[in-house]
Amino acid sequence: MATTKTTTKATTKTTTKKTATKTAKAAVEGKTLIIAEKPSVAADLVKVLGAKSFKKETAYYESDTTIVSHAIGHLVGIADPKDIDERYKAWDMKTLPMLPEKFPLVALPTTKAHLSALGKLIKRKDVTTIINACDAGREGELIFYYIVDYILKGNFKGKTFKRLWMQSMTPAAIKDAFEHLRTEEDMVNLRNAALCRSEADWLVGMNGSRGLTAYNSSMGGFQITPCGRVQTPTLAIIVKREEERNRFVPQKFWTIEASFDNSGAGYQGKWFTVDKENNKDRVKQIFDEARAQEILAKCKGKTGSIEETTAPSQQKCGQLYDLTTLQREANNRFGFSAKTTLSIAQSLYEHYKATTYPRTDSRCLPEDYVAPVKATLGKIEGPLAKFAQEALDKNYVKRTPKVFDNSKISDHFAIIPTGVVPKGLSEAEEKIYTMICQRFIAVFFPPAQYLNTTRITTVENETFITEGKILVDPGFKAIYGKESDEESNIPKLNGNTARTLAIESKEDFTKPPAHYTESTLLSMMESAGKLVEDDELRDAMKERGLGTPATRAAIIEKLVSDKYVVRDGKEMIPTAKAFDLIKVLSAMNCEALTSPELTGEWEYKMDLISKGKESREAFMNGIVEMTKTMVKNIKGFKEESTTGEASFSPVNGKKVFETVSRYTTEDGIVIRKITGGKHLSESEIVELLTKRKIGPLTGFRSKKGAEFSAGLIINDQNKVEFVFDEKPEEIELGEVIGKSSIDGSDVYETLTGYVSESYVKKEPSGLSLPKILLGKEIPLDDIKKLLAGEKTSLIKGFRSNKTRRLFDAYLTLVKGKLKFEFPPREFKPRRFVKKKSEE
Repeated sequence: MATTKTTTKATTKTTTKKTATKTAKAAVEGKTLIIAEKPSVAADLVKVLGAKSFKKETAYYESDTTIVSHAIGHLVGIADPKDIDERYKAWDMKTLPMLPEKFPLVALPTTKAHLSALGKLIKRKDVTTIINACDAGREGELIFYYIVDYILKGNFKGKTFKRLWMQSMTPAAIKDAFEHLRTEEDMVNLRNAALCRSEADWLVGMNGSRGLTAYNSSMGGFQITPCGRVQTPTLAIIVKREEERNRFVPQKFWTIEASFDNSGAGYQGKWFTVDKENNKDRVKQIFDEARAQEILAKCKGKTGSIEETTAPSQQKCGQLYDLTTLQREANNRFGFSAKTTLSIAQSLYEHYKATTYPRTDSRCLPEDYVAPVKATLGKIEGPLAKFAQEALDKNYVKRTPKVFDNSKISDHFAIIPTGVVPKGLSEAEEKIYTMICQRFIAVFFPPAQYLNTTRITTVENETFITEGKILVDPGFKAIYGKESDEESNIPKLNGNTARTLAIESKEDFTKPPAHYTESTLLSMMESAGKLVEDDELRDAMKERGLGTPATRAAIIEKLVSDKYVVRDGKEMIPTAKAFDLIKVLSAMNCEALTSPELTGEWEYKMDLISKGKESREAFMNGIVEMTKTMVKNIKGFKEESTTGEASFSPVNGKKVFETVSRYTTEDGIVIRKITGGKHLSESEIVELLTKRKIGPLTGFRSKKGAEFSAGLIINDQNKVEFVFDEKPEEIELGEVIGKSSIDGSDVYETLTGYVSESYVKKEPSGLSLPKILLGKEIPLDDIKKLLAGEKTSLIKGFRSNKTRRLFDAYLTLVKGKLKFEFPPREFKPRRFVKKKSEE
């Protein structure tokens, strides 16, 4: 079996076209062994081949001509370094780089017994033909090749190899795949790409992890630091976004909204001006309060002129799903993780036979697939059946490039239903199946048609915009139950003038870039870290993405399991460990582990290998050189080489020096930039050094990812320590600032807040109030108001732990608990909703 030969891919049709069973008998002499990836697939193949002719054994099925067995996913992998060379047993920088001439294979310990049973079948002298029926993709190719290579020890003489390539798991599709078996030569390129992926991951991952572990352990202990060829550049994307958020400084701005009267017809408008730079975009934010007040004063009660335009618009349905877009939309709509969506899609394909192969990167169908599409539409049942029938009756299915395009298909086409109606789906499975069916039907429907109205009211040379939108024809949106979107319709004009009835400003703050969700992270992985919204441009970037649709979910899960990322609702939050890793790698110039673009280029080269356009040797030579450079940079790195005087130095007359990960003062105080999972800002560092204490601060995270608040102090040994809410018996009481509204006992100031005497005595009526709440210090005057039974003044700038958004609120004290009281809702324009006509 060749492993390095480069050929141009071509699918060879087998000579026989009779039945799947006869195809399985293709070998002139001996038996045919079929190896599926999972037991369930093996059972499905046996049913199609004729179950009655097979006898079930412990790990396989056998008939007179055919044996059907299976793997259980990966059974074989590349050996660990310690099993390759004695020198590699110690995690020592001196043994790096590890560049084995060959990559010996080992049986995975959990499935050794099954591999042994499968090996006996492969070695049987009467087995002359072996068919790879593992999943039709790069990883399925690797699973099969590693098994036969390990069992046969590279000696493939006397065996003929074929490939079963299935687009779906329906009996008809399986029979068709048996009638179009691919040859060994057809699969050489894909196999080479799979081997390159596996060996490159070993070289970069093993050398990088050992090098970084040795570096991080040089200061004591043993700090395992896992990294990976694709995993770590993905992490770099997440960390970069968090750094942008940490640097972000919210800016206050104002928007202005007005209510107008047009001869008895009321409507609302929002102030805007045209962007001076491009003379096109509308700007609605005002960053100068004086300017906002000027607009309010000059327009109040004044009459203005009206200009109105009406224009049609349309919204087209998106393309069919590939795996990544299915995962993204499921995360947006239902909060499903990429792993969950992949698992469901695999079940719909494999168990229910209801949808096609899920691990695809294509969003198109073959150009000769119009007839099968119509046949599938005719089999759809349930609430969507009427729309499928409408598509057939009105001849919506046409061979357009958006849907049918051979140039946009590699090994598999888009995910679509097979026509098999699944029974007994779980709620989650039903959601994903419905999504696939809806898109499959909707892609053929006409666009949704809208009528848009834009009204510009000009008052004292200030412009206000009012926009209306009516759904004229739902088109494809009818499939999603949106036959009449909530519409905003503007009252008909009565003349071209309007009087300003009311005008108000609203204060707000600019928002930082959002945390990544799995949906947005998948999108960034697909485009190798570039923010791409356009579908066509995204398709062009796919070849240079991070990972493949089949591996991205596992990469995200690995980041979580390695404690580099925690899930907070839908959001993916990098841990302090993640920041430490990326900062050090950047300082080391380890571009191989930090550059999404470079990693995307390597992925692109593997894709070229699978197409026969790039050699395996050239790729691996490049990976070896990259690994050597990475190890050289890790070995040569000294954190002290990054030392420089901090921008805020000196503090308290002492110079402060900065490295990639910490600050150090002349007198030996060391403060890590990331403490307890929280990035300490320069201003916080300065306050801590100046006062030797700070806080309590929000945003610390425990090892389990839970967020907590705490103070920091510099102790007598010049070490930084956490200070949590003091236990009653340990509280150091300050001045009395008032009386408790609960029991009248004295209330004292402490380091982190205010407590009553009854609290110190551990009485049930004890009162404890914080100095800082949601990142905002509560003024002492407001604390005194709370003790007097009053609400505080309006406190601006609380930051929600959940959404990270700023908000304003009053505080009240109810039965010893702080409660938020929000100010009255400010003026907002009323939406005009067009009621459905009964006509």
